[in-house]
Amino acid sequence: MQKANRTISPLLLLTTLLASPFTVSAQEESTLDIYWIDVEGGAATLVVSPERESVLMDTGWPRPDARDTERIQAAMNDAGITEIDYLLISHFHRDHVGGFASLAERVPIGAIIDHGDSVEQGNEQGLALWNEYIALSGDKRRSVRPGDKLPLPRLEFSFIASHRQLVTPLEARPPNLLCDGVSPPDADQGENGHSLGYLISFGAFQFLNLGDLTPDREYALACPENRLGVVDLWQVPHHGGYGAIRPELAGVLTPTVAVVNNGPRKGATPDSLAVAQNTASIGDVWQSHRALTEDAANNTDESLIANLTEEDECEGHWIKATVQSDGRTWTMTNGRTGYSRNYESR
Repeated sequence: MQKANRTISPLLLLTTLLASPFTVSAQEESTLDIYWIDVEGGAATLVVSPERESVLMDTGWPRPDARDTERIQAAMNDAGITEIDYLLISHFHRDHVGGFASLAERVPIGAIIDHGDSVEQGNEQGLALWNEYIALSGDKRRSVRPGDKLPLPRLEFSFIASHRQLVTPLEARPPNLLCDGVSPPDADQGENGHSLGYLISFGAFQFLNLGDLTPDREYALACPENRLGVVDLWQVPHHGGYGAIRPELAGVLTPTVAVVNNGPRKGATPDSLAVAQNTASIGDVWQSHRALTEDAANNTDESLIANLTEEDECEGHWIKATVQSDGRTWTMTNGRTGYSRNYESR
Protein backbone atom coordinates (compact mmCIF):
# COMPACT_ATOMS: atom_id res chain seq x y z
CA MET A 1 0.00 0.00 0.00
CA GLN A 2 1.27 3.45 -0.82
CA LYS A 3 2.29 5.87 1.91
CA ALA A 4 -0.16 8.64 2.61
CA ASN A 5 1.83 11.57 1.26
CA ARG A 6 1.33 10.32 -2.29
CA THR A 7 -2.41 10.85 -2.10
CA ILE A 8 -2.50 14.58 -1.42
CA SER A 9 -3.26 16.98 -4.25
CA PRO A 10 -0.63 19.77 -4.40
CA LEU A 11 -3.23 22.55 -4.73
CA LEU A 12 -2.40 25.82 -3.01
CA LEU A 13 0.90 26.38 -1.25
CA LEU A 14 0.42 28.85 1.58
CA THR A 15 3.36 31.03 0.64
CA THR A 16 1.68 34.08 2.10
CA LEU A 17 2.15 32.77 5.64
CA LEU A 18 5.33 34.12 7.17
CA ALA A 19 7.40 32.19 9.66
CA SER A 20 9.54 33.92 12.27
CA PRO A 21 13.34 33.78 12.03
CA PHE A 22 15.10 31.35 14.32
CA THR A 23 18.58 30.17 15.29
CA VAL A 24 19.17 26.69 16.70
CA SER A 25 21.98 24.20 17.02
CA ALA A 26 22.48 21.21 14.72
CA GLN A 27 21.48 18.90 17.57
CA GLU A 28 18.18 20.71 18.07
CA GLU A 29 17.43 20.52 14.34
CA SER A 30 17.59 16.74 14.21
CA THR A 31 14.09 15.69 15.27
CA LEU A 32 10.43 16.33 14.63
CA ASP A 33 8.64 16.66 17.98
CA ILE A 34 4.92 16.30 18.67
CA TYR A 35 3.31 17.09 22.03
CA TRP A 36 -0.17 16.16 23.19
CA ILE A 37 -0.84 18.73 25.89
CA ASP A 38 -3.31 17.84 28.60
CA VAL A 39 -6.05 20.47 28.66
CA GLU A 40 -8.50 18.24 30.52
CA GLY A 41 -10.74 17.06 27.74
CA GLY A 42 -10.09 19.95 25.39
CA ALA A 43 -7.40 19.79 22.75
CA ALA A 44 -3.94 21.22 22.12
CA THR A 45 -1.40 19.45 19.91
CA LEU A 46 1.99 21.08 19.32
CA VAL A 47 4.20 20.14 16.36
CA VAL A 48 7.79 21.44 16.30
CA SER A 49 9.73 20.94 13.08
CA PRO A 50 13.43 20.01 12.91
CA GLU A 51 14.12 23.70 12.23
CA ARG A 52 12.05 24.59 15.35
CA GLU A 53 9.13 26.12 13.51
CA SER A 54 5.97 25.47 15.48
CA VAL A 55 2.38 24.55 14.68
CA LEU A 56 -0.18 24.45 17.48
CA MET A 57 -3.65 23.10 16.81
CA ASP A 58 -6.17 24.32 19.40
CA THR A 59 -5.78 26.15 22.70
CA GLY A 60 -7.90 24.41 25.33
CA TRP A 61 -10.56 25.98 27.52
CA PRO A 62 -11.22 29.60 28.55
CA ARG A 63 -9.97 29.83 32.16
CA PRO A 64 -9.17 32.83 34.38
CA ASP A 65 -6.12 31.03 35.78
CA ALA A 66 -4.59 30.48 32.29
CA ARG A 67 -4.05 26.82 33.16
CA ASP A 68 -4.12 25.55 29.60
CA THR A 69 -1.88 28.32 28.29
CA GLU A 70 0.64 27.52 31.01
CA ARG A 71 0.61 23.86 30.00
CA ILE A 72 1.15 24.83 26.37
CA GLN A 73 4.06 27.03 27.45
CA ALA A 74 5.55 24.15 29.42
CA ALA A 75 5.62 22.03 26.27
CA MET A 76 7.07 24.94 24.32
CA ASN A 77 9.81 25.30 26.92
CA ASP A 78 10.62 21.60 26.65
CA ALA A 79 10.84 22.02 22.86
CA GLY A 80 13.08 25.09 23.15
CA ILE A 81 10.71 27.53 21.42
CA THR A 82 9.20 30.83 22.53
CA GLU A 83 6.52 31.55 19.92
CA ILE A 84 3.90 29.84 17.78
CA ASP A 85 4.47 30.29 14.04
CA TYR A 86 1.12 28.79 12.99
CA LEU A 87 -1.93 28.55 15.22
CA LEU A 88 -4.59 26.24 13.80
CA ILE A 89 -8.11 26.36 15.18
CA SER A 90 -9.72 23.07 14.23
CA HIS A 91 -13.24 24.36 14.91
CA PHE A 92 -15.08 26.86 17.06
CA HIS A 93 -15.95 25.08 20.30
CA ARG A 94 -14.94 26.25 23.79
CA ASP A 95 -12.60 23.32 24.46
CA HIS A 96 -10.62 24.07 21.29
CA VAL A 97 -10.68 27.85 20.78
CA GLY A 98 -11.55 29.00 24.31
CA GLY A 99 -7.93 29.45 25.42
CA PHE A 100 -7.01 31.66 22.46
CA ALA A 101 -7.24 34.98 24.36
CA SER A 102 -5.06 33.73 27.19
CA LEU A 103 -2.48 32.32 24.78
CA ALA A 104 -2.40 35.52 22.72
CA GLU A 105 -1.64 37.55 25.86
CA ARG A 106 1.43 35.48 26.71
CA VAL A 107 2.84 33.99 23.50
CA PRO A 108 3.75 35.63 20.15
CA ILE A 109 1.58 34.09 17.42
CA GLY A 110 2.18 34.24 13.66
CA ALA A 111 -0.44 33.08 11.16
CA ILE A 112 -3.85 31.95 12.42
CA ILE A 113 -5.58 29.28 10.34
CA ASP A 114 -9.13 27.92 10.39
CA HIS A 115 -11.67 25.98 8.33
CA GLY A 116 -13.76 29.04 7.43
CA ASP A 117 -16.54 30.90 9.19
CA SER A 118 -18.22 29.27 12.19
CA VAL A 119 -21.45 27.47 11.31
CA GLU A 120 -22.78 27.84 14.87
CA GLN A 121 -23.26 31.60 14.99
CA GLY A 122 -27.00 31.04 15.37
CA ASN A 123 -26.66 30.20 19.06
CA GLU A 124 -25.47 32.56 21.79
CA GLN A 125 -22.34 30.67 22.80
CA GLY A 126 -21.31 29.98 19.22
CA LEU A 127 -21.69 33.64 18.28
CA ALA A 128 -19.71 34.81 21.31
CA LEU A 129 -16.85 32.43 20.50
CA TRP A 130 -16.86 33.55 16.89
CA ASN A 131 -16.84 37.26 17.69
CA GLU A 132 -13.97 36.85 20.14
CA TYR A 133 -12.01 34.82 17.58
CA ILE A 134 -12.46 37.41 14.85
CA ALA A 135 -11.38 40.21 17.19
CA LEU A 136 -8.27 38.32 18.31
CA SER A 137 -7.16 36.97 14.94
CA GLY A 138 -7.49 40.23 12.97
CA ASP A 139 -5.55 40.31 9.72
CA LYS A 140 -3.51 37.21 10.67
CA ARG A 141 -6.43 34.95 9.86
CA ARG A 142 -6.39 32.55 6.90
CA SER A 143 -8.88 29.84 5.92
CA VAL A 144 -7.69 26.68 4.16
CA ARG A 145 -9.08 24.01 1.88
CA PRO A 146 -8.16 20.33 1.56
CA GLY A 147 -4.89 20.07 -0.36
CA ASP A 148 -3.45 23.33 1.01
CA LYS A 149 -0.04 23.02 2.66
CA LEU A 150 2.06 24.88 5.20
CA PRO A 151 5.51 25.93 3.87
CA LEU A 152 7.62 24.03 6.37
CA PRO A 153 11.10 22.88 5.31
CA ARG A 154 11.53 19.07 5.24
CA LEU A 155 7.90 18.46 6.22
CA GLU A 156 4.92 17.92 3.99
CA PHE A 157 2.15 19.42 6.10
CA SER A 158 -1.11 18.98 4.21
CA PHE A 159 -4.68 19.78 5.18
CA ILE A 160 -6.90 16.83 4.35
CA ALA A 161 -10.22 18.03 5.83
CA SER A 162 -11.74 21.48 6.18
CA HIS A 163 -15.31 22.81 6.34
CA ARG A 164 -16.70 19.31 5.59
CA GLN A 165 -14.62 19.04 2.41
CA LEU A 166 -12.10 16.20 2.07
CA VAL A 167 -8.95 15.69 0.06
CA THR A 168 -9.25 13.90 -3.28
CA PRO A 169 -6.73 11.15 -4.18
CA LEU A 170 -4.60 11.71 -7.26
CA GLU A 171 -5.41 8.26 -8.60
CA ALA A 172 -8.16 5.66 -8.33
CA ARG A 173 -7.80 3.13 -5.53
CA PRO A 174 -9.34 -0.30 -5.03
CA PRO A 175 -12.46 -0.49 -2.88
CA ASN A 176 -11.97 -0.66 0.87
CA LEU A 177 -13.37 -4.07 1.81
CA LEU A 178 -13.96 -2.88 5.39
CA CYS A 179 -16.80 -0.75 3.99
CA ASP A 180 -18.81 -3.76 2.84
CA GLY A 181 -22.20 -3.79 4.54
CA VAL A 182 -21.51 -0.54 6.44
CA SER A 183 -24.03 2.27 6.11
CA PRO A 184 -22.89 5.91 6.13
CA PRO A 185 -23.46 7.58 9.52
CA ASP A 186 -25.81 10.54 9.71
CA ALA A 187 -24.19 13.81 8.62
CA ASP A 188 -23.04 16.16 11.38
CA GLN A 189 -23.55 19.69 10.08
CA GLY A 190 -22.20 21.37 13.22
CA GLU A 191 -18.71 22.62 13.98
CA ASN A 192 -17.32 19.16 14.73
CA GLY A 193 -18.20 18.01 11.22
CA HIS A 194 -16.41 21.05 9.79
CA SER A 195 -13.18 20.40 11.72
CA LEU A 196 -9.74 20.81 10.23
CA GLY A 197 -7.66 17.68 9.75
CA TYR A 198 -4.03 17.45 8.65
CA LEU A 199 -1.42 14.93 7.61
CA ILE A 200 2.33 15.30 8.19
CA SER A 201 4.90 13.37 6.16
CA PHE A 202 8.52 13.44 7.37
CA GLY A 203 10.72 11.00 5.49
CA ALA A 204 9.25 7.57 6.13
CA PHE A 205 7.00 8.84 8.94
CA GLN A 206 3.32 9.85 8.73
CA PHE A 207 1.19 11.56 11.41
CA LEU A 208 -2.56 12.14 11.05
CA ASN A 209 -4.60 14.51 13.24
CA LEU A 210 -8.32 14.74 12.47
CA GLY A 211 -9.33 17.21 15.21
CA ASP A 212 -12.95 16.57 16.17
CA LEU A 213 -13.94 15.18 12.79
CA THR A 214 -17.19 13.22 13.00
CA PRO A 215 -18.07 9.62 12.05
CA ASP A 216 -19.69 10.63 8.76
CA ARG A 217 -16.52 12.41 7.63
CA GLU A 218 -14.35 9.50 8.78
CA TYR A 219 -16.53 7.14 6.78
CA ALA A 220 -16.15 9.38 3.72
CA LEU A 221 -12.36 9.30 4.09
CA ALA A 222 -12.43 5.49 4.10
CA CYS A 223 -15.34 4.55 1.84
CA PRO A 224 -15.76 3.42 -0.82
CA GLU A 225 -11.98 3.81 -1.11
CA ASN A 226 -9.23 4.91 1.25
CA ARG A 227 -8.32 8.53 0.47
CA LEU A 228 -5.27 8.71 2.77
CA GLY A 229 -3.12 5.61 2.36
CA VAL A 230 -1.45 4.35 5.54
CA VAL A 231 -0.06 6.25 8.52
CA ASP A 232 2.26 5.45 11.40
CA LEU A 233 0.81 7.63 14.17
CA TRP A 234 -2.84 8.66 14.47
CA GLN A 235 -4.43 11.15 16.82
CA VAL A 236 -7.91 9.70 16.88
CA PRO A 237 -10.81 12.15 16.40
CA HIS A 238 -13.10 13.75 18.95
CA HIS A 239 -11.12 12.81 22.08
CA GLY A 240 -11.57 9.13 21.33
CA GLY A 241 -15.22 9.17 22.24
CA TYR A 242 -18.80 9.09 21.06
CA GLY A 243 -18.31 6.50 18.30
CA ALA A 244 -15.67 8.63 16.61
CA ILE A 245 -13.15 5.85 15.92
CA ARG A 246 -14.63 4.21 12.83
CA PRO A 247 -13.48 0.61 12.16
CA GLU A 248 -13.46 1.09 8.38
CA LEU A 249 -11.00 4.01 8.74
CA ALA A 250 -8.87 2.65 11.59
CA GLY A 251 -8.44 -0.66 9.79
CA VAL A 252 -7.37 0.80 6.46
CA LEU A 253 -5.01 3.43 7.93
CA THR A 254 -3.14 0.63 9.77
CA PRO A 255 -1.48 2.96 12.31
CA THR A 256 1.14 1.53 14.63
CA VAL A 257 0.17 3.90 17.46
CA ALA A 258 -3.09 5.69 18.26
CA VAL A 259 -3.16 8.67 20.65
CA VAL A 260 -6.33 9.68 22.52
CA ASN A 261 -6.39 13.29 23.82
CA ASN A 262 -9.16 12.71 26.34
CA GLY A 263 -9.98 14.04 29.79
CA PRO A 264 -10.79 12.11 32.97
CA ARG A 265 -14.52 12.30 32.21
CA LYS A 266 -14.58 13.28 28.55
CA GLY A 267 -13.79 11.02 25.63
CA ALA A 268 -12.03 7.63 25.69
CA THR A 269 -15.41 5.92 25.71
CA PRO A 270 -15.48 2.11 25.78
CA ASP A 271 -16.90 1.74 22.27
CA SER A 272 -14.23 3.91 20.69
CA LEU A 273 -11.34 2.50 22.71
CA ALA A 274 -12.47 -1.01 21.82
CA VAL A 275 -12.21 -0.19 18.11
CA ALA A 276 -8.67 1.10 18.54
CA GLN A 277 -7.58 -1.83 20.69
CA ASN A 278 -9.14 -4.37 18.32
CA THR A 279 -7.58 -2.94 15.17
CA ALA A 280 -4.86 -5.45 14.37
CA SER A 281 -2.23 -2.94 13.21
CA ILE A 282 -2.46 -0.72 16.30
CA GLY A 283 0.25 -1.97 18.58
CA ASP A 284 -0.26 0.65 21.31
CA VAL A 285 -2.93 3.10 22.39
CA TRP A 286 -1.63 6.11 24.37
CA GLN A 287 -4.04 8.25 26.41
CA SER A 288 -3.73 11.76 27.82
CA HIS A 289 -5.88 10.65 30.75
CA ARG A 290 -7.13 7.55 32.41
CA ALA A 291 -10.89 7.56 31.84
CA LEU A 292 -12.60 7.68 35.24
CA THR A 293 -16.25 7.23 34.33
CA GLU A 294 -18.13 4.24 35.72
CA ASP A 295 -18.04 2.42 32.39
CA ALA A 296 -14.32 3.05 31.82
CA ALA A 297 -13.45 -0.57 31.12
CA ASN A 298 -11.10 -0.11 28.19
CA ASN A 299 -8.26 2.09 29.45
CA THR A 300 -4.89 1.27 28.00
CA ASP A 301 -1.90 0.13 30.06
CA GLU A 302 -1.09 2.63 32.84
CA SER A 303 2.45 3.12 31.52
CA LEU A 304 0.92 4.65 28.36
CA ILE A 305 -1.35 7.10 30.22
CA ALA A 306 0.01 10.57 31.00
CA ASN A 307 -2.45 11.53 33.76
CA LEU A 308 -4.30 9.32 36.22
CA THR A 309 -6.30 11.63 38.50
CA GLU A 310 -9.41 13.76 38.51
CA GLU A 311 -9.05 17.21 36.95
CA ASP A 312 -8.63 19.14 40.20
CA GLU A 313 -5.63 17.04 41.26
CA CYS A 314 -4.11 16.77 37.78
CA GLU A 315 -0.60 18.09 37.05
CA GLY A 316 -1.16 18.13 33.29
CA HIS A 317 1.62 15.88 31.98
CA TRP A 318 2.10 15.67 28.23
CA ILE A 319 2.77 12.82 25.83
CA LYS A 320 5.60 13.41 23.36
CA ALA A 321 6.64 11.81 20.07
CA THR A 322 10.25 12.30 18.94
CA VAL A 323 10.84 11.40 15.29
CA GLN A 324 14.42 10.93 14.12
CA SER A 325 15.78 12.91 11.17
CA ASP A 326 15.13 10.22 8.54
CA GLY A 327 11.64 9.51 9.83
CA ARG A 328 12.40 5.80 10.08
CA THR A 329 12.33 5.52 13.87
CA TRP A 330 10.44 7.40 16.57
CA THR A 331 9.89 7.35 20.30
CA MET A 332 6.78 7.96 22.41
CA THR A 333 7.40 9.31 25.93
CA ASN A 334 5.11 9.62 28.93
CA GLY A 335 5.76 13.03 30.52
CA ARG A 336 4.51 11.79 33.91
CA THR A 337 7.05 8.99 34.30
CA GLY A 338 9.60 9.42 31.51
CA TYR A 339 8.71 5.94 30.26
CA SER A 340 9.39 5.54 26.51
CA ARG A 341 8.73 3.07 23.73
CA ASN A 342 10.45 2.97 20.35
CA TYR A 343 8.77 2.33 17.00
CA GLU A 344 9.68 1.93 13.37
CA SER A 345 7.89 3.59 10.47
CA ARG A 346 6.55 1.37 7.72
